[in-house]
Amino acid sequence: MPDKEINIKTRDFGEIKVKPEDILSFTCGMYGFEDYINYVILKDSPEDDIMFLQSLDNADLSFVLIDPYTILRNYDPLLAEEDLIELRVKNEAELKYLVIAIIKENIKDSVVNLKSPIAINPGTKTAKQVILQNAYPLRYNILAAEEEKRCLL
Repeated sequence: MPDKEINIKTRDFGEIKVKPEDILSFTCGMYGFEDYINYVILKDSPEDDIMFLQSLDNADLSFVLIDPYTILRNYDPLLAEEDLIELRVKNEAELKYLVIAIIKENIKDSVVNLKSPIAINPGTKTAKQVILQNAYPLRYNILAAEEEKRCLL
């Protein structure tokens, strides 16, 4: 018998249904939001690179997420050993990464946080916002990334 869907209320999307197997449990909350550990990723289609991380514990709490590889093709996260242990993986390649975007009214000012991505263990649906050991910026301009891609073509 399939798992029953759960109704959740959100500020931006109204009431929606989520499947229990789609719920991500953070090992500890996101930075600044430590009390909230249950989230679901919302997107229009599986191919979308822009999505939303919606808290199940707080209807008003939602983050815009982007696949970092669409911004920086050679993104190569290096995690601390304790993060790998906490996420129950042997290496970084076993994880999926998403970065938090701050979308400004003037799109030219929009940035992503490449330094502290959300690392997800797809097998356990466990997630953690991590601080990478390698030198990525906290605020990386999305349009600068697009401009760099055009220059490479």
